[in-house]
Amino acid sequence: MAEKSRVLFSVRQAGVWSRAIVFGNDLAEITSVVTDSRDAVPGCLFVAIKGERTDGHKYIGQVCDAGASAVIVAQDWLKMNSGVLDEYENTAFIVGEEPVRLMQDISAGYMRGLSHPVRIGVTGSSGKTTVKEVIAAVLSAAGSVVKTRGNLNSEIGLPVAVLDIEESSDYAVIEMGINRVGEMDILAEIFRPDVVVITNIGTAHIGILGSRENIAAEKKKAAINFNGSQVLFVSEEEAYSNILGEGLNGRLLKYGKNQIKADFSCSDMGLAGWEIRLDGHKAVYPLPGTHNLMNAVCAVCVAEYFGLDSESICMGLAAAGTLSGRSEIIEGVVTVIQDAYNSNADSLSKAMKFADSVSWSGRKLYVIGDMKELGDNSAEIHKAAGKEAAESRADELFFFGEDSKAAYEAAVSVKNTAGDGNDIVSWTADYAELEEMVLETLQEGDLLLLKASRSMNLERLVKPVTEKFGRK
Repeated sequence: MAEKSRVLFSVRQAGVWSRAIVFGNDLAEITSVVTDSRDAVPGCLFVAIKGERTDGHKYIGQVCDAGASAVIVAQDWLKMNSGVLDEYENTAFIVGEEPVRLMQDISAGYMRGLSHPVRIGVTGSSGKTTVKEVIAAVLSAAGSVVKTRGNLNSEIGLPVAVLDIEESSDYAVIEMGINRVGEMDILAEIFRPDVVVITNIGTAHIGILGSRENIAAEKKKAAINFNGSQVLFVSEEEAYSNILGEGLNGRLLKYGKNQIKADFSCSDMGLAGWEIRLDGHKAVYPLPGTHNLMNAVCAVCVAEYFGLDSESICMGLAAAGTLSGRSEIIEGVVTVIQDAYNSNADSLSKAMKFADSVSWSGRKLYVIGDMKELGDNSAEIHKAAGKEAAESRADELFFFGEDSKAAYEAAVSVKNTAGDGNDIVSWTADYAELEEMVLETLQEGDLLLLKASRSMNLERLVKPVTEKFGRK
């Protein structure tokens, strides 16, 4: 017999929390919330979101036919389509001015009803998904943990993610991501974290937020509901820690190697990760690179704050797994470092430094794609990235995308000035041409780094490379 789905709340509760108008059976139970009509299942609540590409209201019929208990729709749409109330009488309609706002209010109401799980919010310009995963893995050694699925971290994703949290959970580790002013206020109001971890203040979304100072001010809002008993963790190397700590109604704690209470040491195992030692206990932590070591250090400091012993922490570190597209190592005749899930100046620099540091008998080839949402700073940041790439240990450089042409030109300039020649530096905005160039250049024993913003879909290169050269 199939296990009965967990009831999240009733339609009536959803209506009260969102202060919305409800048509239909308000006693119906909601077992899941979805924003994609293709995910609709019996018992779900579907949120009809009008986006840039499509309008969720177009799929109301499909969702109702799939057995949805309720749908959230805009009142303007319902005025034009009032016949759906009779046509789909088995589905309740929750109606308001803005469906996304109703969903957020419902999730906030759900979270207000939970008292037990310790709430840990993770934010920052880069590294937050990996830090979230590593903290969750470490805390799992001491209790039950709910974490954000994938990267449901935005004003649309987080309200769905928090519904996985149950009263019986010991810890809830939730990612909080923003790309505009005011978004963190919404996330903080929904989740109300007890502990906030800020990975760093970098340049991600600087084109929208304007400056790193503005980014720090917005990230800090994750702690906006602190009442004095909560904790904000920031890196001991964070240049904007003064801004983050100013006026904080809670404690500011630093994380870093110097903050670990246990006797700490580590050994670099290259692509295999790190051997980490805490008070004589050892863990093979499988995430490679100095940046991933710092993610582990952050998790250790958070775990020590919660009182975990060194043995438990090591067990958790060993259980941490790699994430698709984030320092993912694909071994083969040509080994690929697939780090193309996202990119900004900070994460690109870390990725290149990691690839530089790997002891490798063959050549190193770096494919670098556009970094998005940099606004007026785009050309300047890409030029700086191109200069750093040219000074890296790459034997071949490929730049991909319109924005990356500035990086290419900077790299060529550096190579010409150094007298190295620029024949090892290439650029194209056409994916087919990029694939052809890379496949023609690759040789057995090469190490290939892929790094770009998500919209560039640079992970497409993995399949043709592994098809040509094979994988382990």
